[in-house]
This record gives sequence, C-alpha cells and structure tokens, in this order.
Amino acid sequence: MELNINCLKDIPEVKTIQNSISRDERGYFNKMYFKELSQNLNFFIDEVFYSVNKKNVIRGIHYQNEEEELEKIITCLDGEILDFFIDLRKSSKNYGKHSSITLSSDNKSSVYIPKGFGHGFSVLSENATVLYLQSGHYNTDAERGVNPLSVDFDWQVDVPIMSQRDLSHPDLENLK
Repeated sequence: MELNINCLKDIPEVKTIQNSISRDERGYFNKMYFKELSQNLNFFIDEVFYSVNKKNVIRGIHYQNEEEELEKIITCLDGEILDFFIDLRKSSKNYGKHSSITLSSDNKSSVYIPKGFGHGFSVLSENATVLYLQSGHYNTDAERGVNPLSVDFDWQVDVPIMSQRDLSHPDLENLK
C-alpha cells in the first residue's frame, strides 16, 4: 500500500492523505496510519478519539495554547463532514488564513492539521463518525477556541447545532 500525501495549495503546512484501500467481495480494508506516514509527517500518535455527530453540527474551532500545541490527523469513518482549519500562528504570514476539505466515508481521505492551527468541522450527512489521531495530549486547561460563526466561512449547514462552549469562544478578530 503506497503513501499518498499532498500539500494544500493555499496552506502547504496542511496536508491531505489519500488512504490505501484494499477491496474485495467482503468489502474493504483501510490502512490509515503506518510508519512511513509517521516519518514523513514527523507525527507520532499519543491519543486517539472519535466523535459521533448529527447533521448540521458544527464542532470547533479548537486549538491548545503554544505550550501544549497539538497535531491531528482527521478522518471521517462514516458520513460526510466539511473539515475546517485556520492558521493561528501569530508569527505566520498566513495568520488567519483558513480553508477546508470534504472528508467522507466515500472518499477515504484524511487531513493532517499541524501545530498552531485551529480545527473544526460541520456535518453534511445525517450522521458522521470522525476519528482523531493526535500527537500531543488533550488538556482542558490548555484548550482554546474561536467562535466558528465569527469566521467568514460557509459551514454549509442550515441551522447550526453547536455547544454553548463553542459559541462562547472569542471571535477571531478578538483573539489575544
């Protein structure tokens, strides 16, 4: 199974990963993470999470403070999401630049989100299960966020379903 990683044109630190699929009459087998991927991205898994989500849910935009930054590989195992990422590195020439990619159980793609980026997604299908491979440890005290509705971005949802916590995060223009 071959390694297929591509840099995004506008934000080259973010990378798309086309997962290797083996299909036969039983279904398919998906190899999502392996040594070469880890070495190529300099990414090592510390934690694995998954979330189960309903249509029109927006999760994020989350990140951790500079002392405890995280890297993530995001994959949609079931359903379809619009995965969003934004450069929050104050020293970056791309600070505030954001983009997105559709991840689904059909396209079998993943996205690598580097340190210093905020991450969120919206659910486009009736339900979606999202897998997070994470380098670094989640710490509620270090977690930060941006109100997703404060970013000039089309989340492609009719009536957003969001947590009160995500709504209470500062607007992008008010980040410290």
